[in-house]
Amino acid sequence: MIIRHTPGRLILLIVDTVILFLSLYFALSLRLKNALTIDEFLNFCTPFTVIIVVSLSIFYSYGLYDKPTLRLIRDLNQRIFTSQIIVVICATVLFYLLPVLGIAPKTILIIYVLISALLMSVWRTYAFSIVLRYKKQRSIIIGSGESYDAIVDELSRNPHIGITLLATIDVDNYNLTKLKSTLLATQPNSIIVDMRDERIKTHFDTIYQEMFKGVVVLDIVDVYKDVFDMVPLDCINQDWAFRSINISKRYDSLKRLTDIILTLPLSLGSLLFIYPCVYIAIKIEDDGPIFYTHTRVGRFGKPFKVYKFRSMENLPTSDLKETKKVTRVGSFIRKTRIDEIPQLWNVLKGDISLVGPRPETPLLVKEYAEAFPFYNIRHIVRPGLSGWAQTQQHEVPKFGIDIKQTKTKLAYDMYYLEHSSLLTDIAIMIRTIKVLVSKSGV
Repeated sequence: MIIRHTPGRLILLIVDTVILFLSLYFALSLRLKNALTIDEFLNFCTPFTVIIVVSLSIFYSYGLYDKPTLRLIRDLNQRIFTSQIIVVICATVLFYLLPVLGIAPKTILIIYVLISALLMSVWRTYAFSIVLRYKKQRSIIIGSGESYDAIVDELSRNPHIGITLLATIDVDNYNLTKLKSTLLATQPNSIIVDMRDERIKTHFDTIYQEMFKGVVVLDIVDVYKDVFDMVPLDCINQDWAFRSINISKRYDSLKRLTDIILTLPLSLGSLLFIYPCVYIAIKIEDDGPIFYTHTRVGRFGKPFKVYKFRSMENLPTSDLKETKKVTRVGSFIRKTRIDEIPQLWNVLKGDISLVGPRPETPLLVKEYAEAFPFYNIRHIVRPGLSGWAQTQQHEVPKFGIDIKQTKTKLAYDMYYLEHSSLLTDIAIMIRTIKVLVSKSGV
């Protein structure tokens, strides 16, 4: 990792935990109208520890431990508020479903959440400045194009990333013969360079000499990935695929086993309790078929049939342009993601995984493969019900062809391929909670 965020994240986690326990202490003291002793407080800690663990998991799913990008800073209070609402719901369900915890949580929960939300908002407003106050890299950046522009914009406007730009050199508008004098004038301790630009390569010797002054040389692609958690598409080629994608058989087998273990009880439970309700609702509305099947492109480019509860009118349609309307029942099951439940059978069959790039129709794959070189690299792994793009992308492609949003989606998919692991998959599963609750995602 180019920019070291892990120590800051650990401190955020520790302080958040302390704040939640302090909030519990204040809530209990207010509710009981008396300051609790340590022993009295510890008696309440055991059942509420479950809630605090749930709270921290929800904070994680809402990105509160992500790198401090401009988007996170802008949405910080909204994320804290929304996550606390989810905490209240989860806490209420847990306490009433598990009476062995021994607390009637109504009043205490309300006070606890109000106090913790206030303290969290105050703490997180200043946290990034306090926690990430390490010695920043003083850098110059040399490059051009979309990746260069995106990094310059983020680093110039975001003081929390950890890099201060002393100079920005766009080689489209800069005479590189002046590079030595620029380095002498700015005295950077790191240089961010587009290693692939042939114009810059002719001046590598000048950059190389800076290493003997203790200057660190960074590849602009690595910095881009570290800042945005995406792979810039202009660096995707066969060389990148050879070096970056290595799906081991052990990981693949463990992932398949995890899919089966997690999916089997969910499939049986939905078959007993959800399928009958959806069947009745759809039949009452238009008496059409319950399921919708469609061809998608799976692993290694092999087509398969995906199953969903039908949410649209029972009429013909086109893969490239949606022409049907969503039914009233369909609107509800889409918003609640119930329409996706039959895909659990696709998981059990091995067509898809719980985590992976979302599958597309053959016609869309053909269009996108023509628009984006190496688009089909995403088919090296099984597609998934949820994925890195679904948990990260703010604006998403919905129906038909969407080149702009699919480009962003593909950049996230490439990042997932490069960082595939069980830990990454677990992180995506946790973050999917936020996607389901906010009704967002791809």
